[in-house]
Amino acid sequence: MACQKFLLCVVYPLLFTTLASAQIATTTSLVGTVTDSTGEVIPNAKVTATEIATQTVYNTSTNANGDYSIEFIRIGSYRITVEHPGFETVTKTGINVEINQVVRTDFTLPVSTVNQSVTVQASAPVLNTDDATVAQVIPTRQVADLPLNGRDPMQLAITTPSVINGLKGTNGVPPGEDFIGAGTREIQNSMSLDGISIMNNLITTTPNRPIVDSISEVEVQTGTYSAQYGAYLGVHIDMITKSGTNDLHGSLYEYVQNQIFNARGYFLPATQPKNPLKQNQFGFELDGPILIPKLYNGKDKTFFMGSYEGLRLISQTPQVFTILTPQMFQGNFSAVSTPIKDPVTHVPYPGNLIPATQISPVPLKLQKYYPTPNLPGLTQNYAVSTANNNNTDETIDRIDQNLGDKTRIRNTILLPISRD
Repeated sequence: MACQKFLLCVVYPLLFTTLASAQIATTTSLVGTVTDSTGEVIPNAKVTATEIATQTVYNTSTNANGDYSIEFIRIGSYRITVEHPGFETVTKTGINVEINQVVRTDFTLPVSTVNQSVTVQASAPVLNTDDATVAQVIPTRQVADLPLNGRDPMQLAITTPSVINGLKGTNGVPPGEDFIGAGTREIQNSMSLDGISIMNNLITTTPNRPIVDSISEVEVQTGTYSAQYGAYLGVHIDMITKSGTNDLHGSLYEYVQNQIFNARGYFLPATQPKNPLKQNQFGFELDGPILIPKLYNGKDKTFFMGSYEGLRLISQTPQVFTILTPQMFQGNFSAVSTPIKDPVTHVPYPGNLIPATQISPVPLKLQKYYPTPNLPGLTQNYAVSTANNNNTDETIDRIDQNLGDKTRIRNTILLPISRD
């Protein structure tokens, strides 16, 4: 079994890379217009955008209309510098870009006769005028801090107005979860991780539950979608994994639930102990630059993110059923108020007692396989707890490589190692 898991870990990245061609493109970009102090556009101005955490640099120039556009950039905080001969160099910092967000930052360059520069601390735009998408973004801090049952980041979607959990069970065949929103049925939702669909397209559910500590942002779209989301009209949940930066970050955690912290179940008989519940959810997340002493320095170029989470759940779910009493197996239905009739003559049996000669031997043989009621009454007379165990191991890993100003590679791996 261990060998099979190892081979799966080796083969899966190759398979995942092959499937990446079917990904949903993200439209995260920086746009703007560069003008002089009189409002005239400035063509051929050099625009340099630098992502602060990784020092990733994007270069472009304004067109004949003074507009610039830098597309398919990583999420994060940016510093944008615009320069042109004869004008002061202007830099704006603190420009935050979230998943699938088109951020507009316009520049006005004062005329200069000497070498001068101006730095401006930018603020987040109040209104997005370049994209009509209706969406809510849950940033890194909220993803990490908000309480989530089962540590499922997709449950953050229900914090968005008009979005609720779907009606399909998470333990169905195949298992998965889905959502309802935007005035449509649950068959119109979609879910993706780093632009890759993680959804079963046939039944629009996902069996995957990404690790919370590996997620940077969650975007929930509920209407007016871009073209790449045209296949579905309902809720779109887009999750972006963390990418490494020039600094090393990480977390180590374990969450514990146990029956010793819980009250007794309402329907449990007085003689029955509390239902067992032992849940341990543990793991780690680590990201940063790839550094190999004396061999390779990946700062500003090569970054990694690795995460693992294990779940060990032993629990029982209390249920109450209605079953036959031992007397009923013998034909004694005297406790039932409804008359029991002979199926041939349609005449009620006296006292609701069926003669032994009319009782089939089949139920008498099956009686030994039936439990005995443990609650009083004829209905809801049997309480039992059914096992609800779940053991899983999962890993999410990511590699980012900057090959130059125009070429960047990203590879994300979501791998359930085992599931019992």
